[in-house]
Amino acid sequence: MKKKIPLLRLNYSKNEKQFISSGVQEILSSGFLTMSKRIEHFEELFAKFVKVKYAVAVNSGTSALEIPLRALNVEGKSIIIPTNTYMATPIAAIHAGAKVIFSDVLENDLSIDPKELEKKIMKDTVGVIPVHIGGFISPKWKEIKKICDLNNLFIIEDSAHAHGSQINNKFAGSLGLASAFSFYPTKILTTGEGGIITTNNRDLYKKFLILREHGKSNPSYNIHSELGYNWRLPEISGLLGIQQVKKARSIVKERRKIAALYDEILNGNSNLKLQKIPPTIKSSYYKYIIFVKSKHRDKIKKKMYKKYGISLPGEVYRSLCHSQPVFKKHSKHVIKKGSQLFTNAKKVASSQLCLPLYPGLKKKEIKYIANSLIKVLKDFNQL
Repeated sequence: MKKKIPLLRLNYSKNEKQFISSGVQEILSSGFLTMSKRIEHFEELFAKFVKVKYAVAVNSGTSALEIPLRALNVEGKSIIIPTNTYMATPIAAIHAGAKVIFSDVLENDLSIDPKELEKKIMKDTVGVIPVHIGGFISPKWKEIKKICDLNNLFIIEDSAHAHGSQINNKFAGSLGLASAFSFYPTKILTTGEGGIITTNNRDLYKKFLILREHGKSNPSYNIHSELGYNWRLPEISGLLGIQQVKKARSIVKERRKIAALYDEILNGNSNLKLQKIPPTIKSSYYKYIIFVKSKHRDKIKKKMYKKYGISLPGEVYRSLCHSQPVFKKHSKHVIKKGSQLFTNAKKVASSQLCLPLYPGLKKKEIKYIANSLIKVLKDFNQL
């Protein structure tokens, strides 16, 4: 019998709904609808969650990338970014005044290739934005950091997928000079819309606060020392954030259990390839990524839905940044340094599939998804 497996379910218990509902009433009664005690509490909880000193809540994950780049004064300088990321990553750098150099990625973990990174560095390069794709921190992180340290390049982590991810027991969000998280509805934790910046650097933290508030260094007297924007997050979003961070560990734990069951069923199947995640890395599994034959990928997705009612989520990512049409119109923002083949990125972009993965996905649903996929893959590989 055909079941319906949606792309996503948002699960809130009765108690969680009551917590949110009563919190909204309190906020409305207080008269403080933005940037008050719930935002502060949310920031404190999130900083504690990723084990850093400071966190600054903002209105989106894109803003959480742009603010640190502005604080680091990247205008007129170049930043290296993997081509396999969401467009928010290069757009944030460009809006901060930087020029972007795109780099190829590693085939297994989809993160920036250290060898490519070395070749892309220019005299005016000041930083790198590694992206933890699908919640998977690169096993080459030590190598990436060493290259950056030797060349005096800062690291801003794009941790939009990586709430709770770890490498050698260190959390995503604590590995670079600063890090950006997203709380979009599809993300591991959500506030509807929103983002947060994490750092251990007090001077940068102070600058983030100023930039978030229209560049005000003294909000009480409207004294502006920087060219900032309104990057604030409303109190209701902060309330949602508090509820989410309180159960963050259980959310990540459940995602890992679902991924482990997929692994158990799919491991050893000759018609697909699983990501190899070493024991030093604990992914948050924002995405469960597998690789199939490129020529069949889109047909597999269609058949999974039509025959079995299973909606497969979007890939990370199907369209590579360097090939986006916007850069034909705005080519001045991109520096073409070194190889422009992006061989690995093109391969993974055309061959990856992502399976449904979210809290509340039942064991029988996971088995149904995995076994349906095995049947579909078998059909296509017999052609």
